[in-house]
Amino acid sequence: MTITKVAIAGGTGNLGPSIVKALLDADFEVTLLTRSTSDEQDPRTKIEVVDYDSLDSLTKALTGQDALVNVLGYGTISKEIHQRVVDAAYKAGLQRILPSEFGSDTTNPLVAQLPFFAGKAALLKHVQELAEKDKAFTWTALFNGPFLDWGLKENFILDLKGPVTPIYDGGDVLFSTTTRDGIAQAVVGVLKHPDETKNCPVFVAEAEVSQNQLLQMSGRAGVVSTESVRTEDLEQRAMDALQRTPPDHRLFAVNMIWRAIFSQDYGNRFVHLDNELLGVRELDESEVTEIVRQNCS
Repeated sequence: MTITKVAIAGGTGNLGPSIVKALLDADFEVTLLTRSTSDEQDPRTKIEVVDYDSLDSLTKALTGQDALVNVLGYGTISKEIHQRVVDAAYKAGLQRILPSEFGSDTTNPLVAQLPFFAGKAALLKHVQELAEKDKAFTWTALFNGPFLDWGLKENFILDLKGPVTPIYDGGDVLFSTTTRDGIAQAVVGVLKHPDETKNCPVFVAEAEVSQNQLLQMSGRAGVVSTESVRTEDLEQRAMDALQRTPPDHRLFAVNMIWRAIFSQDYGNRFVHLDNELLGVRELDESEVTEIVRQNCS
C-alpha cells in the first residue's frame, strides 16, 4: 500500500494546521475539505469546498484520494457529521482513514463508558465494521494524550497564569502528552508506514509528566495558588452541565476530558508507545521545561 494523496477535514482548527504543514513538508499531496475558501491556506494545498451535511458532496470531494485525516473537533461538530465523513471515505474507496481521535485512549473501557467519549468509541467501532466489509478500506486510530503546548497556553492542563490552578487527584498522576508538532509527525509516520499501522490503534507521547512536575518546571510554584479537585467530581459536574437550560455542552466536554486525562485509572499514561515507528522523539526534561515556560507567560 502506498499513500500519496491525503485529504484533511478540520485543517484550520487547533491541530489541523500542524498536520497540514507536516504532510506538505513530507511531500504528500494535501487537499483541504472546507466549508468556504475564505480562510487563509498554504498555497501548496488543494481546496475542496464541501457541504458536511451532504454525503454526496463529501464523497465527490474524497474520490481519488488515498487517505483521510479527520481533525474535526468531536463535541463541537456533531456525531452525525463525523459518521457522514467516515461513510463518505468508505464510499469514495479510500485506502486509509484516521478518525477524529488524537487524545485519550477510547479503546480503554473506562474511557469509552464516559458519555463524552462513548460516541467516539461507537464511531471507531463503525469504522472497524466497514473495514471488515471491505478489506481495501483500512483505519488507524492515533492516541497522543492532551496537546502539551496548546494545553498549557490555553490553561487546559494547568493554569500557570493563575491566580489559582486546579490540581486534580493530588497532581502526581502521570499522563502521556504530545505537542501539536509531535502529533503531526505521528500522522506522517502512520501514512509513511501504512502496512505496519493497518487496522490498529497507535500510541505516541513526547513526555510523561504530572501537573505537579509541570508546576515546578514553570518556576511559578508558590506564585500560583492551587485548588485540590477530585476527578470523580468532574464527572458529576459534566453531567450537571447537561441538565442546565440550555445545556452547557462545552463545560460537559472539558470536564469529561479532564476526568480521562487526570484520573489514575483511565489509561492516559500509555504503557506502549509507537514513537520509534512513527518518528516521534521523546523530549528530555530541559525541552519540556522550555515548552512549559514558553506557554505560561
